[in-house]
Amino acid sequence: MTHPDGRLRASHADRDVVIEQLRVAAGDGRLTLEELEERIERTQAARTYDDLRALTADLPRTDGTLAVPGDVGRVLELRTKSGQVHQKDYWVVPGRIVASCTSGNVKIDFTEAVCSHREVLLEATCGMGGILVIVPRGWTVWIESVTTNMGTISNKATDPGRPDAPVLRVTGKVGMGSLKIKYPRR
Repeated sequence: MTHPDGRLRASHADRDVVIEQLRVAAGDGRLTLEELEERIERTQAARTYDDLRALTADLPRTDGTLAVPGDVGRVLELRTKSGQVHQKDYWVVPGRIVASCTSGNVKIDFTEAVCSHREVLLEATCGMGGILVIVPRGWTVWIESVTTNMGTISNKATDPGRPDAPVLRVTGKVGMGSLKIKYPRR
């Protein structure tokens, strides 16, 4: 279950892996017997990797990370020249995100996203446009290597992060535009 395209069809072996994850979760007290039975039925009826991801997205693995099958090596690319690109609402966060805009805008909202990774790398490149990143409270944001010419880089998500929450590492380049990272409005 390591294929990055969630629209691909799942196999019997993929379904077996998810059923085992569900049984372990029930044994740990994370699922009731009724929830286990319902999720096993849905697993057996699942057709794609995305269908399987939805069944385990709220369950930790034994290593403490969330069990989202098929997410290994996936990269989300959000690119625009002069338009608008928004990634928001429910979505599964990959380990690496590439966001770039020339004179348009990119908005990445992690508020309702499911993140199975301890660390997420965001590679941001912005010309005259803007990249807005919204992270949930508790996340840690590290601006590691971002350069700017005449643009603005602003990180307003500076509260101490929770130890169990993801770390967003940001790298990239800003020309005359802006890169802004903030929490959602209350």
